[in-house]
Amino acid sequence: MSVILVTGSSTGIGQETALHMARQGDTVYAAVRSPGTADELKARIDAEKLPVTVIELDLVKPDTIEAAVTAIMAKEGRIDALVANAGIGAGQAVEETPLDVVRDIFETNYFGNVSLLRAVTPIMREQRSGRIVVVGSLAGQVVMGCHAHYSASKWAMEGLCEALALEMAEFGVKVSIIEPGVVVTPIWGKVAPPEGESPYMNSMLRLGRFFEFGFTRPAMPGDVAEVIAGAIESDQPRFRYPVGADAEETVAARQKIGDEDWIALNCLQ
Repeated sequence: MSVILVTGSSTGIGQETALHMARQGDTVYAAVRSPGTADELKARIDAEKLPVTVIELDLVKPDTIEAAVTAIMAKEGRIDALVANAGIGAGQAVEETPLDVVRDIFETNYFGNVSLLRAVTPIMREQRSGRIVVVGSLAGQVVMGCHAHYSASKWAMEGLCEALALEMAEFGVKVSIIEPGVVVTPIWGKVAPPEGESPYMNSMLRLGRFFEFGFTRPAMPGDVAEVIAGAIESDQPRFRYPVGADAEETVAARQKIGDEDWIALNCLQ
């Protein structure tokens, strides 16, 4: 059985992944920013008596990353799989997004994950084995207006993961990126609509309609967890895994249309 570190485990995809892997007998370290408030996660672990240890890890606090990885290595002596799931969401027009909000998005979604990878990749390189599974997004493949900075952070992770896959391949470490579309998770309750009038209302309405349509047939966190498990367990995992009908269909549709036509199409109401 494997030793697995899952970030962003307090709710949603991370929580379902941690529990799913533990049910299979793996030793799981479920990383959360505030262990003292992870009541739902702890209750589910206790209810099923699962081999899950809740551990503190905040992507924007490098000392917690170092401490978590050090603690796991002291007890287990290895890390077989990393599920880099933690991240934040935001959506607003480029003009209207304060620079400190942009920095917060990238500090968590990109730089935080870079710090995490810098801590874990030396271990897997020396082991000459391992699985790194990054939870990206459909937004890392297809962009819509008023979603720029979240999408940009996910596009950055796409490039990072592709380079990482090339670097780690000779050491027996496989890298995969998961690209879910609309998933029913608590993240939706954390995103507030912009206040006041905006000249970008048409773009915001188009984005809203896209999400509304996605919610007519969304993926569930458990669906994503199963795909993550498949990427960890496969002898020959794929690099990209779209998850959900909307993700698969939107990527396929985008590949069939030119850039200029796509931009013009998105001006239609």
